Amino acid sequence: MVDFNEIYKNTAPPVRVGLVGAGEFGASLITQSLSHPGIDVPVVADIDPDRAVNVLLRCGVAGDGIEICRDAATARDAMTAGKVAVVPDGLLLVDTDIDLVVEATGAPEAAAAVSEAAILAGKHLVLASKEMASVCGPWLAKLAAGKGVVYTLPDGDQPSLLIGLISRAELLGLEVVMAGKASEYDVVWHRAKGELSYHGQTFAVPDFADNWQLDGADIPEVLADRAAPLGPTALKSVPDLCEMMLVCNATGLRPDFDAFHAPLARTVELPDVFRPETEGGILMEAGGGVVDIVNCLRRFDELSLAGGVFVIVRCSDRETWQVLKAKGIPVSSCGNYGLLHNPVHLLGIEAAASIIAAAQGGMPTSGRTPRPAFDLVGR
Repeated sequence: MVDFNEIYKNTAPPVRVGLVGAGEFGASLITQSLSHPGIDVPVVADIDPDRAVNVLLRCGVAGDGIEICRDAATARDAMTAGKVAVVPDGLLLVDTDIDLVVEATGAPEAAAAVSEAAILAGKHLVLASKEMASVCGPWLAKLAAGKGVVYTLPDGDQPSLLIGLISRAELLGLEVVMAGKASEYDVVWHRAKGELSYHGQTFAVPDFADNWQLDGADIPEVLADRAAPLGPTALKSVPDLCEMMLVCNATGLRPDFDAFHAPLARTVELPDVFRPETEGGILMEAGGGVVDIVNCLRRFDELSLAGGVFVIVRCSDRETWQVLKAKGIPVSSCGNYGLLHNPVHLLGIEAAASIIAAAQGGMPTSGRTPRPAFDLVGR
């Protein structure tokens, strides 16, 4: 891996960040900024200022160091006095002394307005509102390039992390057959109880042991049998599809088919599952270069894929990959496909990488020229 301290010097002044949205992502960024010498969050915007104040207090900001401000001028004065200004509208935040805006409201219309205003005001933009990014991202990237600032998705969310993993695999000269992410919630097998649990629901599966292993089995058939006890439970979510669309637009990869397979699979099985149908897997596209999602299946005592990201690469030198398999790297039973994965996404904690890359390095962490190749539609 790159020594990032060699690229981004700790001697640079802190990046002054305006945060729009004090939800989970925003709160984790605030917490991280308090111990990070390279990031300062002197102003927070939220439609509920009291919520933003409570988040700041919970994160460790002293009460006398917070001021609710109703206009940009008051916010600028509060920031000059060393306080964290809280404003009710992200458009007010843009008109303050900051270097970069992190937009994390998840509200598409408001996010679009604030993002455009930030770029036009010469601020870098880190956009966590994926719903809006899926529609406006390519246009915002073009607008930012014209203004000499950076538009990027944040590390800490799966799209940027997966784009980074894809680019690293390609840098190493590996062929990416498939790229994907884990869904937000695992399906957990409790063998002693004969149950599966998923996002607060439980399902009786007394014979699930019959479907636990893929060894020598018909993979599509086993995957169908695994999913059957969950009935109509949705194992594909709009956020998952939205995030993978962002990856497609940034990388040129494409869905294997429009609705995604979204199998129920264990992490070690991914190279076997995500190989072409002609080789016993589920991919319809034999040539590779596709994306999908997985619902992580595990025992209650196993490590989760944790909403992380992964790529399946072609094992061009089977002997080398057998050496790697002996070291614990998952490789398909046929020996043709291997797994590289990053089993974390740390929300605002990891956003620091994108913030510093944009403000100090002038670089996005999610590709510089996303193109509107795909759309997400309801049906």
